[in-house]
Amino acid sequence: MKEKKGNKIFIILFAALLVLYMIAQANMPQKFDWSISLRNNDKNPFGAYITYTELNQLFPKAEITSQRIPAYNLLHDANKNNAAYILINPEFNPGKLDIEALLDFAAAGNTVFIAAIDIDKKLKDTLGISMNDGYEFAAKDSTSINLVNPALKSPANYTFLKQTIDGFFDTLKTPATTTILGVKQSNNPNFIRVKFGKGQILLHAAPVCFSNYFMLTDNNKAYTAKALSYIPSTVQEVIWDEYYKSGRLGSSSMVRFFLSDAFLSWAWYLTLAALVIYVLFEIKRRQRIIPVIEPLRNTTLDFVETVSSVYYSQHDNNSIARKKVQFWFDHIRRHYYLPTTHTDEVFVQQLHRKSGAPLPLIQSILELVKKVEMQPVVTDDVLLAISNKIDEFYTFS
Repeated sequence: MKEKKGNKIFIILFAALLVLYMIAQANMPQKFDWSISLRNNDKNPFGAYITYTELNQLFPKAEITSQRIPAYNLLHDANKNNAAYILINPEFNPGKLDIEALLDFAAAGNTVFIAAIDIDKKLKDTLGISMNDGYEFAAKDSTSINLVNPALKSPANYTFLKQTIDGFFDTLKTPATTTILGVKQSNNPNFIRVKFGKGQILLHAAPVCFSNYFMLTDNNKAYTAKALSYIPSTVQEVIWDEYYKSGRLGSSSMVRFFLSDAFLSWAWYLTLAALVIYVLFEIKRRQRIIPVIEPLRNTTLDFVETVSSVYYSQHDNNSIARKKVQFWFDHIRRHYYLPTTHTDEVFVQQLHRKSGAPLPLIQSILELVKKVEMQPVVTDDVLLAISNKIDEFYTFS
């Protein structure tokens, strides 16, 4: 009963804490995420929610789809005609196969629209362009841009925050196939069209021009619409890429969903913290004392000590000496494969060569062996001498 009551109190306290926190969060001023995501479902300042929702008005006859699979998987052998592929990203660094798929898609008579501060080197080399992020330590706090076509150009430039729409193309190596569509206030081109096969590739160096914040600033919404108007209005399909921003379809997990919302993220963290605290308290309350396990005794060592104490108490030098000699002969037979029945000069020479022990040492041991075998009583001096000599022999083995 006490345990259930404790659990109930814990749950009530946690629920109360969670409710109080969510009430406090709801009354706090909303904080915006100022990171440049350009995702089509992001309503933060630098998301692209408005641009994506406006596509239905810009291309009323087209089927608008958002895709989260690589360009190669989507466009390879698709045989699409009169379609447009829109990719708006802070940077665009796809794989080799994706680039080839996009180029083939454009060459087949379609439109590829890429807005990025920097794009893959292979694609830039293929189109004969290079890019500059336009970063400079200027005193002005804004940058202005405009379109070149008199029918689309605004009398007053479109302005926005400095260091957000400053990118431009500083090299155009194929003027015959490249058209400048838009420029910065410094007349550096930031929007170009490259004819490619039967189609076109539109490149914009300032992807922030397609963000929510840019479109809601002054009359900038008109610039975004005019830039996208270079995609033919007769296209039958408009593909909006989300793969290079959000990853492959299905990569979102439940954890990512919780962390994408401020309230849910804190609820997630509080739940994890509560679980950790609960587990720690439960372990402290329920874990039984770990018994101390005594290490197993070395019974072999006990046996040796017992036998040695018996020999010591009986003072039986004869048995000890003969055991020592017996073990030594056994060692010679097992390690050097020499018979020990005859310990003559031939035996001494062979043992010397195989063991590396000095001849005088071997001869001295054999003399002591004879004493042990011949004397009825082995003195302490003889026992000590033969033991030391045999131990010395083992050092050469």
